[in-house]
Amino acid sequence: MIRFLSFLMVLLAISVGWAQQVETAGFSYQSANLSKVLADAESAYQIKYSYIDSIVAPKSITLAAGKYTLDALHSQIAQQSGLTIVKIDSRYYSVYDDKQTVRQEWLKEILVEGLLSKGINKTGEKVVISPQKLEALPGVTDADIMFSLQQLPGVKSPNETASGLHVRGGTSDQNLILWDGIRMYHPGHLFGMISGFNPNAVDAVHFYNKATDAKFGERISSVIDIKTSDKIPQGIHASAGINALNGDLDVRVPILKDKLSIELSGRKSYTQWLQTPTFDALAKKVFQHTNFKDFNSSNHFDFEDYSAKINYRPFKDTKIAFTSIFIDNYLDFSSVTPGDGPRKQKMDIFNQGYSLNWDQRYGPKWSQNVLLYYSAYTFNYLRRQDYTLNRFDEYDKRNRITDSGLEANFNYRFNERLQLDFGYQLIGNDLSHSFTTRNQGFEIDLDNKRLFNVTQVGYLQATYDWRQWNFRAGTRYNYYRALQANSVEPRLFVQRRLGKRLIWQATYEKKSQIMNQVRESVTNELSLENYVWLLSDGKQYPIQRASQISSGLIFKTKSWLIDADAYYKQTNGITSLAFGSLYRYDTAIRNGKGFTKGIDFLIQKTAPDWRAWITYTYQDSQQQFDGLNGDAYFASNASIWHALNVSVYKKWKKYALAAGWNWHTGKPYSVLDADGNVVSLNKERLPNYHRLDLSGTYQFYEAKNWSGKIGFSVLNAYNQRIVISKEYERITTTINEVQDFRYSVRDFYALGFTPNLFIRVNL
Repeated sequence: MIRFLSFLMVLLAISVGWAQQVETAGFSYQSANLSKVLADAESAYQIKYSYIDSIVAPKSITLAAGKYTLDALHSQIAQQSGLTIVKIDSRYYSVYDDKQTVRQEWLKEILVEGLLSKGINKTGEKVVISPQKLEALPGVTDADIMFSLQQLPGVKSPNETASGLHVRGGTSDQNLILWDGIRMYHPGHLFGMISGFNPNAVDAVHFYNKATDAKFGERISSVIDIKTSDKIPQGIHASAGINALNGDLDVRVPILKDKLSIELSGRKSYTQWLQTPTFDALAKKVFQHTNFKDFNSSNHFDFEDYSAKINYRPFKDTKIAFTSIFIDNYLDFSSVTPGDGPRKQKMDIFNQGYSLNWDQRYGPKWSQNVLLYYSAYTFNYLRRQDYTLNRFDEYDKRNRITDSGLEANFNYRFNERLQLDFGYQLIGNDLSHSFTTRNQGFEIDLDNKRLFNVTQVGYLQATYDWRQWNFRAGTRYNYYRALQANSVEPRLFVQRRLGKRLIWQATYEKKSQIMNQVRESVTNELSLENYVWLLSDGKQYPIQRASQISSGLIFKTKSWLIDADAYYKQTNGITSLAFGSLYRYDTAIRNGKGFTKGIDFLIQKTAPDWRAWITYTYQDSQQQFDGLNGDAYFASNASIWHALNVSVYKKWKKYALAAGWNWHTGKPYSVLDADGNVVSLNKERLPNYHRLDLSGTYQFYEAKNWSGKIGFSVLNAYNQRIVISKEYERITTTINEVQDFRYSVRDFYALGFTPNLFIRVNL
């Protein structure tokens, strides 16, 4: 497959001529929004503008039909808008209001603009998503962040959740998710079916799956760095919307002109009052094999998230920002089992956080960022079964995380070719969990543990551009005080331009992780959230360590893009409980290792009013544990050999439609015998998975002062329900069976036909 893809890239490179710089381009506008004019100019002249949205948004441009040079176009924009356009280098330009203070910023080169959609760009080492600029993506409702990431090759969610992202063979807990520097531990709503982040409060999402900056650590898979806006608006801006699950509001208000502003954002479900077909479809998938049915105002599941940010600029080279975020999911359900009496279940999953960012520039070369952050995660689950007035059983599960830290990050730019990044980080982690069962006569503490660790980090990274070469090399050093252990993590990124259209890249990185989720092993019944966060203790749960090497090519013209990247990743320190493959009478926690090898491939064709793309991922992910499967390697739960996506986007004036067909091979599963022992460990495969997703939007109004848009999305348009996982749940009915348990095999089916509608107004 790799040879075939390499041949295809060479064939396309030969068949297409070298790109020529456009000197003049044709334009015709009648009161067009300036942001559209700038976007068209970027495409026509192959350049890039940097500007503040609030300055450009109110401006409109009128141009008579004709051919314009870039200088002539800039002259017209300046005359009609009153803004100034300055040239930073041969490719980048800055648009600003000369009545305001502007400082020069060095911009990272964008290799690919409009990756899958406008609003998604790719630099050498990361993908940047701007939710406010996204066009319709197949099945994505109103720019959902986590669903948008799943459009990228190599990013999959085998269980169809928004938050359960598996990146290059990694599990979802191996993704570092940041909200303005705040560590997030539960990034989803409705048990992960939608993202826990309001996209209308997000300025940009920086996604790394290789060549990770040395300043990032803590997880061994990807980094999802979510940033909110640090701009001071010139006037009040608001965005409000509603869909079939929730309503949201985002408001940005200037307090002191060019100095101080506040942003408030909130999103809340109304599912406890109204259960729409969208909610019913999601609930049917989420609550399989449970008694959670017939939701209403008494038996309900609801969610909400809120965020706030204060931006302060006391001086032109100083930026101070305070951010807070709250994400909450709550389940309250009562039922009556014939012959057993009433059963009550409550679950509350809460993640809150705060951060303080101070950015300071000391002249044109020195800059710094100081970050203070605090994050708290709580999980509470209580199940109570009442048999008679004085006879009951209870099961209580709790999981707590307190995460706080300090970062001091520095940047020194020697010249436009060479820069140095370095810093120090202090990270504190406090984790605890408990599982308790009780009845009218006794209480048993099934498991209870609390661990604490302080990590000290130092990192250094140099970036150098030389002719057609780009280099970035660095290292990160971690010292884990509680474990008396350390980790040295080199990082390397090399890029070489092979002409105007072809780019070669190679990367290497090492990472480590001391916080991870393992499968709950003591619960005596199916739990909706059967994973618990734990801290490495150096014994049962060692430090997870991973290394990855990759190499790839990017071929691009004005309308074609081909991106292929092959990689190999090794992981050590994983545990058998995290994998969830246990023999009936063998509950030992076993340590192991694994590897993933694969290739991510994208081919995209772009035209002025349509776009089509194909992504393909090959992945072989295997694991090995001492004492399991004869010490031989076997397929991991995240191993999906082949995944294919074919998508198309079309725009007609104010209408837009996107369709995408997803297909991948089934997940592996194990076969148990009648005694509950493993006969074949992940040697069987579930049926191949496929579904068709649709999205559409209509811009029903657009003017200087406000705009409005309505849209729809459909997941699994032809209602193809396929088994997506087999789980062997541990079943006990009496206290004596806590040790002598049995298994029940349960098939979990894919999401059925799931429509959604939304309306959004921006002021």
